[in-house]
Amino acid sequence: MRAPWYWAIAGLAVAALASAAPAASAANGYDNCDGFIDAPNFIPKPGTWCLRQNLATNITSGAAIWVNADHVTIDCNGFTLDNSPAGAVTGAAGVLSYGYTGITVRKCTIRGFAFGISVIGGTSPKGGHVIGNNRLFQSRIGGISVEGYGSVVRGNIVSNTGGSGASNVTGISASGPVDIIDNVVDGVFGDNSLATFQTFGIYYADAGSVNPVVASQIRGNRVRNLAQKGASPAEAIEVAGHGVWVRDNLIGQRDPTVGDALLCFGEDNVVRNYGQGMRGVCTDDGGNVAY
Repeated sequence: MRAPWYWAIAGLAVAALASAAPAASAANGYDNCDGFIDAPNFIPKPGTWCLRQNLATNITSGAAIWVNADHVTIDCNGFTLDNSPAGAVTGAAGVLSYGYTGITVRKCTIRGFAFGISVIGGTSPKGGHVIGNNRLFQSRIGGISVEGYGSVVRGNIVSNTGGSGASNVTGISASGPVDIIDNVVDGVFGDNSLATFQTFGIYYADAGSVNPVVASQIRGNRVRNLAQKGASPAEAIEVAGHGVWVRDNLIGQRDPTVGDALLCFGEDNVVRNYGQGMRGVCTDDGGNVAY
């Protein structure tokens, strides 16, 4: 089984401050904010931490916002965290948390990091994460990664992911009992200098248990425009686990593409222009359309 890309960020070093962009307008209000993030930094204690301006960085390692406590909410209020000046070789994360419970990231626009949002629960029963209503642009290796019990990735837009030279690039990656609902993954690609690269729209793994009944769902997502080169197939939605309900997803390519739209599948999914529309050892519950 492939190692999910999010393990690559567990050892990142602390990021240094680069610069802060001028304040933007039309935030949603700060009445619930316990503190503000006016420069990239650690979040040391529980509470709701808010952006009140756009932040620009050029870091190549570490994380712009590193969460180091349970029950933390990062609320960007629609502002942008932009690391595009660092270029394609950056190894930094936008929002990073490892080993904590109850992390929420919402209403953020995150651009130009190697990994946009990575919230890894660590040892069970860590979890309860909510990653919702964010926009991830130009993540170089992966857009969103979540691991943790009782977690949800919902209503995010992940677009134009890739370009770092990595051979595996993923829009959304999850492990453990995580629901992935109503997201858009549009554009995942590798570096054309490589002879071969593999792209994943949504990659789900069950954290290595033999026969877990995780009762997770991957539902209502739109996955499109995955690039493919060489011998490695494009995988729009890949499920490496058990007890996962995959339904009502819309998966399409403009041109015929070597790869699998659904590697392990459920019901009522619509697929277009993949070499293998649906493949796997899971139960086909019907209503799937591939053309």
